[in-house]
Amino acid sequence: MPGNKQKHATLVDVARAANVSVATAGRALGNYGYVGAEAKDKILKAAHALNYRKNLAAQSLISGKAKTFGMIVSDIGIEFYSNIIKSVVNYCRGHGYCVLIYDTHESVKIEREALAIFQQHRVDGIIVSPADFRNADHLREFVSSGGRVVQIDRCVPDLESDTVQLDNRRAARECTRKLIAAGHRRIGYIGELSEIRPASLRKFMATSQPVSDARQPFAPSCQRLFGYLDAHREAGIEVCPDLIGRTGQYSDGAACKETGKVLAHAPTALLTADGLMTVGAFRAIRAHGLRIPEDLSFISFDDLDWLQFVDPPVTAFAHPCSRIGEEAARILIKWANRGEDASPLHHEHVRLAGSLIERESIRML
Repeated sequence: MPGNKQKHATLVDVARAANVSVATAGRALGNYGYVGAEAKDKILKAAHALNYRKNLAAQSLISGKAKTFGMIVSDIGIEFYSNIIKSVVNYCRGHGYCVLIYDTHESVKIEREALAIFQQHRVDGIIVSPADFRNADHLREFVSSGGRVVQIDRCVPDLESDTVQLDNRRAARECTRKLIAAGHRRIGYIGELSEIRPASLRKFMATSQPVSDARQPFAPSCQRLFGYLDAHREAGIEVCPDLIGRTGQYSDGAACKETGKVLAHAPTALLTADGLMTVGAFRAIRAHGLRIPEDLSFISFDDLDWLQFVDPPVTAFAHPCSRIGEEAARILIKWANRGEDASPLHHEHVRLAGSLIERESIRML
């Protein structure tokens, strides 16, 4: 019955029980301003006895801070993102912040929706892995209105923001060098490569030269292709364009299809650009009746949990997911906790190194 509903204690109730003013109770429970030790002790005991809970919405209106961040990723179910999310949440919780999480399913429309909802909740900043570098006006508008953005994994090049990324080019170069050192000269590569049109891939391969970090492409799969090409150039090995599989989309089905095309050109080794590409490539390898590493050496650019349990265990490049999450959260908390009179904080651009986990999927030729 309505009359039996438990009434939530208010700040007025706490002030009355502690025999202090509402303003004094507010300062004590909000940890701002001066309150004498004796009065604060009475207020805290009264709040505990009444099971008082702060009205966070009201507090954010007063302080201008919601103690909340937004986080936008493309697929919560992927190990890479779920591990980063876990790290962000744990770090923020330890510093008194909570995190609202939105899954876009690679949709810019949903990303815009998420940003609008976060703005309604007056979040203190967002962590985002953008869905598309060509449609990022909503992120630019958020930044121009005073919002703080930390981009992870994928980064819109001209967005005024902080960034936390793996050094993708260096990591892919290390993976490819490993295969070359094992004697492989026909190394396949499977990635989305959405920024490279199918008709221009061969031209790109023939004319591309190492580029500066400032001109790095948006998608990690393209950055990793540069590393793959770098390692071949260093070794004086010409790359066959037929050994590069471009899926054009983030799909294990597309990866399976492209891997099948690459396998028709007899690679002796294969490097996949991420975990979903690895899943699709494994399906194609099984369908072709090939054995790892006897018929095909393999490196996955993502250390998925199951890779250590297959026979043989698969060599993989492990992302520093915990560090990515911690660094992104640290940057936002540092910005949110700055004093009103503090000088503007410069944007941080953090490049992290992962590690190559060597197992049993590479055969010496």
